[in-house]
Amino acid sequence: MNKKWIEHNKKEYGVQIIELKKIIESQVRDGGKANEFTSDMLVALVSGRKITTKMQNAINGIIRKESPEQKFKRDSWLQSVLPKLMMVREQIDNTNWSGQYKINSLNFINSIIAQAKNRKTLTKNQMEAVSKMYVRIKKNIEKKS
Repeated sequence: MNKKWIEHNKKEYGVQIIELKKIIESQVRDGGKANEFTSDMLVALVSGRKITTKMQNAINGIIRKESPEQKFKRDSWLQSVLPKLMMVREQIDNTNWSGQYKINSLNFINSIIAQAKNRKTLTKNQMEAVSKMYVRIKKNIEKKS
């Protein structure tokens, strides 16, 4: 039965298998390791596992997200957002917040910057949290001077 499913997946999802292999090769070349979820989806395809609709949608989403157009769009986004995030991080030093509050704020903004660099995307909630932090920083600096 397993060989039957391996052949079925090869026939049915041949294009996706090739694309996922390319994506993983590119990830290894760029960052030294492949995304675990992407690897799991490739293993599911080539090992003959039955592919559910949800898995198929996830695989197609990975391929769409890793397309050259999407990568270019995310690179452009990162180039516009990263300087703003760095500026927010720099402004934390100009506040008169307590030591621990500053440290926690720096840890938060550093984690946001790391995710922006790694995934080249942030959620709407993360962007809103950074905006709120910037407003608090600005208000504190104005009050201080």
